Amino acid sequence: MARRRNRNMTMEEAITKAVRGQRTPRTTTTYRQIKDLIKTYGDRDAADRLGVSPRTLRAWVHPDRAKRRAPSRANRGKIGAEHNTREVRRATAPRRRLNRLGQKGIKVNFTGQAGPAPMGKDYRRLRKITADLPPDAAEAIMHAYVEDGPAGAEAAFREAMREHYHDADWQFSDPQEFRFDDSELHGDGDDW
Repeated sequence: MARRRNRNMTMEEAITKAVRGQRTPRTTTTYRQIKDLIKTYGDRDAADRLGVSPRTLRAWVHPDRAKRRAPSRANRGKIGAEHNTREVRRATAPRRRLNRLGQKGIKVNFTGQAGPAPMGKDYRRLRKITADLPPDAAEAIMHAYVEDGPAGAEAAFREAMREHYHDADWQFSDPQEFRFDDSELHGDGDDW
């Protein structure tokens, strides 16, 4: 049996996976995006935002795959743009997880290319980093994800790592593993 070759995640995919608590990266299909839009706005409002009828929207997410219709390329672009909004991230973010990590802090497990940015690519290599971030840094990362998306969360993560892991500006790329877990070091958040 042929082995499937693992595709490297981008940092945006890795941040989204870590914030949402997914063990394996889930591809965001057009179907999933439409379901998230319906969860956020409801059938009628989601259809209005996309400029289609509610009946068309229901045909795109029909439970029977054989009867499900695929949106056109233009509509897929509208769906992707509408899906990447603050309201959708806020509605689909796992609230209990965000609150818990914001109170206890985050234990970061990162395996991938990492190194100090000012040194260039010479010092960037495959590293396995485990670091405990305090609750305020965890809260900043989670808030940045909800408000600014994966790019904002990545910037907040780099800032937190600069403050609490190493005093230099680090570059992180080509993640093989990237996970946020509860920090045992910080307990209930009272120690910080």
